[in-house]
Formats: sequence, C-alpha cells, structure tokens
Amino acid sequence: MVLSGVGAGAQPQDRAPGAAPAVRGRLAGPGRLGQANALHDLGPVRWLTGDYQGGVQVLEQALGIYRDLGDRLGQARVALNGLGAVRVATGEYPAAAQVLDQALSIFGDLGDRGGEAEALNQTGTLHRVSGDLVQAERCYQQALDLARAIASAWIEAHALASLGRCALAAGHADEAAGSLRQALGIFQRIGAAEAAEVSGELGALTQAQPAAPGS
Repeated sequence: MVLSGVGAGAQPQDRAPGAAPAVRGRLAGPGRLGQANALHDLGPVRWLTGDYQGGVQVLEQALGIYRDLGDRLGQARVALNGLGAVRVATGEYPAAAQVLDQALSIFGDLGDRGGEAEALNQTGTLHRVSGDLVQAERCYQQALDLARAIASAWIEAHALASLGRCALAAGHADEAAGSLRQALGIFQRIGAAEAAEVSGELGALTQAQPAAPGS
C-alpha cells in the first residue's frame, strides 16, 4: 500500500473497493493469525477515509500479533504496506524510517526480493519527500534493478514512476518524462489502474514544458 504519487506498491485507492470484503473473509481465518490478517486489511480502510490515527492503531495491533506469532513476513508487510506509508503521509519521517528499515531487513533475511524492492521504493519516497533526492534516486534504482531481476513488471513500473517523480523534483523534466513514459507503457500493458495516475502526471508535465522553437 503506497500513497498516490508517493511511492511504489499497491495504490490505496485501487484497493479500497475490495478492502472491506477482504476483511470480512479473513476474519474467519484461524485464530490470532486470522485476526492479524483482518486488522492488516482494515488499516487501509481506516486511513483512506481520513482516519489516520485509527489506521495506525489497527496496523500496530496487527504488527503486535504477527510478532507474537513469530510471523516475520507478516511483520514486514505491515511495516511496508501500512505503517511506513501512513507515517510518510503524515510527515512522521523518523518513525517511517524505523519501520521501513525493519521491513527491508526482514525481506532481505527471507530472500523475498519482491518485498525488498517494494520496501526500497517506499524508502526512496521517504528520502524524496524529506529532500534527499540523491539517496532517493539510489533506492529507486535499486528497486528497479531488483524488479527487473525477478521479472516483476508491476514493481518495475512503480520504480520507474518513482524515478520520474524524483527527476522532476530535481528539475530534470526530460528525464522525468522519459521514466514516466516507460512506467505508463508497462502499466497499460499489464492493465494496471495506476496507468491513469501516471498518464495524468505525464500530461501535466508535458503541458508545463516550453514548446520547441518553430513548433
């Protein structure tokens, strides 16, 4: 779960329509694991409706249960997909860095390269919004390299879109447009809903660029 225009991972608005059924379905899961899964799904529903504190509370509850159960993958997914994104959105950068570092460590230990790529992308976004564009670009490029190594088109497109936003923040409009075009092409090819957002960003960037002489 990543905020629109903020970083990589599933866009919250894309998950929102199916989030409540997912919660209802997973409540029937086995014991505390089912409870943790349901809380994990409920977090995005809360903060998508503007209840950021409520979203954080249920995600922290889920994280506590995953820790009690020794479910490291569950811990990493909550840290990345929930708490990291919300903390970045609310400007709580040190707290976001802490949970994203935990996610990166766990994904690395488990050999989950897709999770590691998403966590790198989200960490890049944390650096970008806090003003460290050099470190942001480094994280995004690492995410892109991992995504290509595991042939994940969706993660690759998110990394490219993030690189485009980073280039735009650095004032490199042509570079930004190139990365966004690549991302848009992939999103369109795989039928991802993110295509609409990237198309809008690319259109706005194109309109903002000065016309070429003689055009």
